[in-house]
Amino acid sequence: QLGASHPSTLTTVIYLASLLQAQGKLDEAEPLYMRALQGYEEQLGASHPDTLGSVYNLAGCLQKAGRVEEATSLFRRELEGCAASLGDEDKGTIFSARNLVLLLDQTEGTEEARQLRARFRL
Repeated sequence: QLGASHPSTLTTVIYLASLLQAQGKLDEAEPLYMRALQGYEEQLGASHPDTLGSVYNLAGCLQKAGRVEEATSLFRRELEGCAASLGDEDKGTIFSARNLVLLLDQTEGTEEARQLRARFRL
């Protein structure tokens, strides 16, 4: 028996949250994303790739729900975690940077977006 906070269980929680999000049930998906994130942080640590993936998933859900400030903060956290663990040249880090830049471009964070473009050569 794996238990509620086992990484395999948390992965299943993420799958369910993703399904709910795809159905537009953001109010149901968000607590599941949060549960998975908290579990990954406790089990694997804040900088583990699965934890950072959960940060990204929660941020995307919040962005879809129109909670752009919260989403931006989480996307920043995910990007900095990727940069710290994988480096600025990693494809995953660059993908994260590109996504944050796109969001900042939509929300008047143009100076930060400019700095990210320079840092990650986007």
